[in-house]
Amino acid sequence: MPQRRAVALVACCALLPMAAPACTLTLADHRRGPVLARLPLDPTAPALRVAFTHSVLGTPVEDHYVFRHGASGWQAVLVEERWVGEGYGLPIAAGPGETLVRDHSLGSDGWKLTLQRPVHPLVVLALPSQRMRVLVDGQAPVLLGGLGPPAPTSVALQVEGCPTRAAS
Repeated sequence: MPQRRAVALVACCALLPMAAPACTLTLADHRRGPVLARLPLDPTAPALRVAFTHSVLGTPVEDHYVFRHGASGWQAVLVEERWVGEGYGLPIAAGPGETLVRDHSLGSDGWKLTLQRPVHPLVVLALPSQRMRVLVDGQAPVLLGGLGPPAPTSVALQVEGCPTRAAS
């Protein structure tokens, strides 16, 4: 009789769904392909920030991305940019549906642009001189120019294993 129970228990366990893979940010060498790092993400709200030093002004810039699931799979959406100063490559006005306001969280001459811009694929140039880094809440920053060897010239960022209900 105990042997029958053991067989029944094994059969029941086999019917249980497999554990879902963890919601993960994958950083891969965009040109060569290998995965360079994986970071756990909040499965209810997968997001990250890319922070760097502006190449001309030498001031901080931070881009905030959320990941949303749609008909073509997971896609990064740029929802906020924060920076200090005015110069090359930085917005000077808000576009349709965007909001540009003064923001002193990065410095006295700071700006914040709120927007909803899909970015697919999300690829970041890994310039050591700009200290390009990925920030995920609760984790140490990942310096993109320090990944490798050899150090990648560009890094693709994508999510894997996140529940699709996290998209909102």
